[in-house]
Amino acid sequence: MSADVFIFAVLLVVNALMALAMLLAARTLGQARIAYILAATFGTNVLLYVADAIYIFRFRGNIPINLIVSMIAMTPPILAATAYRLRAGLPLYLGRLAASHALATCIILWFSYVDPSRGYRSAVVPLYAATILIFGTTALLRPGRRLRLGELPIVITSYALAAIEICGGIVLAAMRNTPTPELERAYQLIVFLGLPGLTVAAGIFSLYLLAGDLAERLRIAADTDTLTGAPNRRAIETVGARLMAEAGANGRPLTIAICDVDHFKEINDLYGHSHGDDVLCRLTGLFAEQLDGPDHYGRFGGEEFILFFPGTDTETARCRVETLRNRIMSERIGDLPLRLTASFGVAGMGHGDHILADIIKRADRALYASKEAGRNRTTVDRQVQPVS
Repeated sequence: MSADVFIFAVLLVVNALMALAMLLAARTLGQARIAYILAATFGTNVLLYVADAIYIFRFRGNIPINLIVSMIAMTPPILAATAYRLRAGLPLYLGRLAASHALATCIILWFSYVDPSRGYRSAVVPLYAATILIFGTTALLRPGRRLRLGELPIVITSYALAAIEICGGIVLAAMRNTPTPELERAYQLIVFLGLPGLTVAAGIFSLYLLAGDLAERLRIAADTDTLTGAPNRRAIETVGARLMAEAGANGRPLTIAICDVDHFKEINDLYGHSHGDDVLCRLTGLFAEQLDGPDHYGRFGGEEFILFFPGTDTETARCRVETLRNRIMSERIGDLPLRLTASFGVAGMGHGDHILADIIKRADRALYASKEAGRNRTTVDRQVQPVS
């Protein structure tokens, strides 16, 4: 068996296995739409290698068959670019991608019939593939977007594949109509040594990408309150520890508030638990809208919420809490004759505080004072001098 046939067989088997793996991943790892597109990418590669083998061993030199093979070869990069742009949340531009495919096909036709050049004709496919791969991969690197788990290896692999395609395209273009043994060896070295390894890497990293998405969704689910969608107690403790560490390292204040819905048991008893749930969800939406960060609040349990005010002293935090308290008073739950109120306890991080529970304990004491004083008010704990 020649080296070319062996590498062809390896690429065929690897792409078939990766296509199957992506189909299984779509059913088990989530992100089904992206997984199916990636499965189609590897599946089209399988079709390409079968068609290429038929062309080489049965129809070599037949320009119409070569055109069909070239059109198939230009499809996987489009599918990969579509998956990456979909992942990045950017427009897919399917019409533009289809137009680019048609333009590349016209260029191949030009160098097949109008200005015949075997080298230029063959160079179109790898150069087009590289261009589309770069276009799609760059979407993951757009300004303001952070790379997610598993994306960096995909970016590196895609750019490496694009580099291989560019080098291969340059060598093919240099052949023109009279390929030399040196150029043919250079092409084989570039493509047949680079493609198998990078194809395997692309498949493995694509699976890693989807597995990373599953891990992230599980983490978010573990940190999210199922009723309100707010961060839960586990997330509160994680965020609180991080904010305390940052405050201690930077010498900046950190203030925490506890919010407790007044007469929540009576709301459930009088109007039903569904309306009680509506109250909690309404407060979650208010906190998400008014606080500085998406993880600067959370449902601590029952009708209690924890609010974080990093870089904010207790007096400024008290003013912001008062604004929230007044907003809560203006909330209406459907057409119920319900005047919604909440009590707050506020405490700042002190020099002797080492864990979140230390601050929460004082904020809870201040909350108790608000309830003892008649509810619907804010009390600040002043027994400990906060960090300023």
